[in-house]
Amino acid sequence: METTPRPRSAARRIVSLGHLLVGAAAVAFAIELIVSSRASELDGVLLGAGLVLALTGVVFTWTAVVAIRRGADGEALSLILSLTELVAGAAMAAGLAIAVQGYGAFEPWRSPLMLPSALLVALGLSGLRLKRVRRRQITPEVH
Repeated sequence: METTPRPRSAARRIVSLGHLLVGAAAVAFAIELIVSSRASELDGVLLGAGLVLALTGVVFTWTAVVAIRRGADGEALSLILSLTELVAGAAMAAGLAIAVQGYGAFEPWRSPLMLPSALLVALGLSGLRLKRVRRRQITPEVH
């Protein structure tokens, strides 16, 4: 009996690409922190934070690549990445809420945290939604 792999949906490919972009953005930001630490008075703090973020970004990107290469078998890894993005986005949204309080008026668009937090939350929720749809398709309904 020959089993052919099912084509992956466009939504799954977009979420997988999003995982890769999040990891690459984390690595790029970490490199920026490391490079800027030499010209700052906070060189020890920025260097340490940059190294931790670089390691995290590399592990996240590697996990995203492994999840993509495994295809349907990598759904558990994709779910973990989606949960990680959701938690990171929620933490950034909490930082956004705190920052907005200091503006004097409700102007969240002034914060540089708004777009990344919204994108992380959206990507995390999309990944969770895809997993939920996939589970619903697999489990038969009993009447």
